[in-house]
Amino acid sequence: MELRHLRYFVAVAEEMNIRRAAKRLHVSQPPLSRQIQDLEDELGVKLFDRTTRGLALTRAGEAFLGETRQTLSQAERAALLARAANRGETGSLSVAILPPIGGLFLPPVLRAFRERFPSVDVNVVDRMPSAHISALLDRKIDVGFVPMPVVKLPPDLEYEPIQDISIMVAMASGHSLAKRRQLTLAQLAREPLLLINPAAGVLLHDWILNLCREAGFEARVTKLVDGPSSLLEMVSAGFGIALLPDLFQRIPSDAIFRPLPATTPRLHLSVAWRRDNASPLLKVFLDIFRSHIKRNSHAKRGR
Repeated sequence: MELRHLRYFVAVAEEMNIRRAAKRLHVSQPPLSRQIQDLEDELGVKLFDRTTRGLALTRAGEAFLGETRQTLSQAERAALLARAANRGETGSLSVAILPPIGGLFLPPVLRAFRERFPSVDVNVVDRMPSAHISALLDRKIDVGFVPMPVVKLPPDLEYEPIQDISIMVAMASGHSLAKRRQLTLAQLAREPLLLINPAAGVLLHDWILNLCREAGFEARVTKLVDGPSSLLEMVSAGFGIALLPDLFQRIPSDAIFRPLPATTPRLHLSVAWRRDNASPLLKVFLDIFRSHIKRNSHAKRGR
């Protein structure tokens, strides 16, 4: 039994006339009659009563008509979905973000993506940088954002740089160094330093410690904190200072931030995805993302 047999049957059932059904289907009458007869033979039931007055559906024909319409509708929907998926217009896309960074550029990108593809199921999840890598490798997400060189990408992943991120000093508003407009790493040698727990971000933890070593001192780490929000709360309360990416200023807190010299090493924020991810949705998302980043770059240069 083929879909064309079902389409022929529905046309005849709706027209109740072989000639009109043949005209509607753009086929000749004899082949259409044979196709209906073949269908009845295959099913082992009569679908139509044939009288001198014309055709009439049997009970079997009435039951078969309802199911056939559903089958044809489902087949048409499946074909439409397949074509839409091929164009990247349906399915799902999972994007991981770094909490203070996501609000910087993702809302307009996601808004543009959703306006273009409203049927796509988009999921956004918060993860620490190293978790983006493992989630990409495990195919739990399609897109991640990673700071380089804090995160080293395995060969299975592709990435594109987005922007450089400077490191700043976060401290309580009443700290003695708060009066200075700019600080050097050497000035922090005797300060108690708060860091993200290595379990939550080991590479960032180690990278900051290495910055201090390159500046000629070993950091006085007095407390390890599980996340950026709690870290800034403790900094605000005067437990110590912290060295953080400048985008952490977006997290509400009472801490104040002071810049380091322009020669201080920076983080390079990149978008990452699996090399073998052939999803049309991923391609469309990255295209929209690149366009947004390009427009922003042009706007900044024009200021």
